[in-house]
Amino acid sequence: MRRVNNATSSPNKPAEGATGAYTRSNGAQGASPGQGGENFSQVLANTRQAAAPLPRLNPVPVNRWNSLNFLNTARVPPVRRPWTYSNMQQLVDTAAQAAVQSLSKATTFLAAPVIQQLQSIAPLKAAAVTDVQPAAGAMSLADYPHPPGDNGKGIHWIPTVSQSAPVVDRYVREAADMGMKWVLFLNEGGNIGANDYLVKRLTEAGIEPMMRIYTPGVVPVQGDIQKMVEHYTNLGVHYFQIYNEPNLRVETGGQPADVKQYVALWSQVAEQVLAGGGLPGFGALSPQGEMDDRQFLKEALQQLKATGKEDLLNRGWLAMHNYTGPRSLDDPDGFLRFQQYDDILQESLGRQLPIIGTEGGTHVSPYVTEQQQIDMMLGAYEYMQHREPYNFAYTYWIIANGHDAAWDEHALFRPDGPTALARALKETSTTGGLV
Repeated sequence: MRRVNNATSSPNKPAEGATGAYTRSNGAQGASPGQGGENFSQVLANTRQAAAPLPRLNPVPVNRWNSLNFLNTARVPPVRRPWTYSNMQQLVDTAAQAAVQSLSKATTFLAAPVIQQLQSIAPLKAAAVTDVQPAAGAMSLADYPHPPGDNGKGIHWIPTVSQSAPVVDRYVREAADMGMKWVLFLNEGGNIGANDYLVKRLTEAGIEPMMRIYTPGVVPVQGDIQKMVEHYTNLGVHYFQIYNEPNLRVETGGQPADVKQYVALWSQVAEQVLAGGGLPGFGALSPQGEMDDRQFLKEALQQLKATGKEDLLNRGWLAMHNYTGPRSLDDPDGFLRFQQYDDILQESLGRQLPIIGTEGGTHVSPYVTEQQQIDMMLGAYEYMQHREPYNFAYTYWIIANGHDAAWDEHALFRPDGPTALARALKETSTTGGLV
């Protein structure tokens, strides 16, 4: 998902809360907990005008969400993937998916029997890979940090690069009340200070803050990244996502996906993240990019090895965007996408990495009713209670909007109050929230 940089945002400049308003480029009023700014569609149009004409296999979408035909497609039968790493794993996958499919025929969306079947997959998959050992010098899965009382429930923060203290206070409380233990937020390049208050409040609430180092596209990151990482690791940030959806033209200024460019730029930033004491995040691929995310991941890992940079993943992790649309939770191409990613990692590296959702979820659309959204999200978060050891978090996009009107419908908290999903998450939370 492309986040448009808000150059005017400042930790000292109050931001409107969910009951405030911002002015869109068309003059309409809408709610935003972040700062106002240029309309996303206009930014994309300007980018496309500036870019040289390129041959296209697919037209560049006007809107990132319009590009996701994947999200408008009902469940499809799983297929054998060429990147499965062993015959044993294929047998495990086949047996587990067959068990789920036998129940999914009775229901399109989640029901209690499906939850039970989904829960059974995690230990089955875990049992098949207990002999996987980290490479020499690599962290084991058990060495990576987790929040206290980790339940695997994550939420994407407001998609602006800073917010005022009142906005931070409000939405940290909302996140805690919904039982969230992981939060991804945006930090502008090497900026130091704009998100200090947010990180402190999250850690005080027992929530693991994850930073996406924001940059507009797959371009060199500005600022002293090592110094910034040193600063934020001291405040409690461990995980740093580098770049976002490099297989999607909306995120690359209209340019085709370029695996070699991505790996070269990612490696430069990852070295600085590691030098600063952080853990660099790889991937964050779109599930419906112009280049297939699984093929991109496989080629990117091969390129890392070819350039002698594979060791950068010894303390790395894989960021994941496992959106579902109307696909049932047992669909291997939707919520369960992490299983395919894990197969690719093991085939390419011979070991596992933490896979952490930094975007995802099910959103109301012409294909998904509000009640179906609630059932699927509650079911997904329930699955995380019994997840695979490498599957760290599932992260819903987004808690509240802060910039582009196209994202209003995805926010859990809006000008007219919390959505039905937000209320359901609070009602089913067992953490008790903040006191």
